[in-house]
Amino acid sequence: GELSVPTMKKYIQFCKARCSPRLSEEAGGVLESNYTKIRDDVRQKAIAAAGRSGEDTQAAIPITVRQLEALVRLSESLARMRLDDEVRREDVTEALRLFRVSTMAANAADEGSGSDGGYSAVSAMNRDEIERTESFLRSRLVVGSNVNKQRLIEEASGQGFNALLVGRALSIMSRRGDLMELNQGRLMKRVK
Repeated sequence: GELSVPTMKKYIQFCKARCSPRLSEEAGGVLESNYTKIRDDVRQKAIAAAGRSGEDTQAAIPITVRQLEALVRLSESLARMRLDDEVRREDVTEALRLFRVSTMAANAADEGSGSDGGYSAVSAMNRDEIERTESFLRSRLVVGSNVNKQRLIEEASGQGFNALLVGRALSIMSRRGDLMELNQGRLMKRVK
């Protein structure tokens, strides 16, 4: 069944106090090989992109030693949840999966302002939904008008749009120059 919040807090405290997992040789090897592979893949993509655009090949690598340390801590946390003193290969695999769907997806979204209008980081399934959301936002926002961003997201959600996709659509429209963020991102102004 479900655990109450106080019970969950006690379990987490117990895990922290009683368990200090360390990487096994196998888990360390998996982490090391995946870390270098991700860095090499990103470096190759950066070189290929720079070759197409004629830019400098010194691109920012989105996986650094800090992310490697975070992967180790996440792997240790996964082992700690099981009260295991050793980080297993499965823990590292799950930590890498979480890293790929969060950090790498966020990096891809940051790069997603290319010739496709900012959709390169969006799956084909969500692309249609975001375009539909953008259409709603354009009909709701008159050129030159200022609207509270949170209120706009809530209004779109009330109309049946996914709040996360509304946020993504606003971000894409802002990167494209259709919208401008004002007041530290709390207000949206339609520019064109």
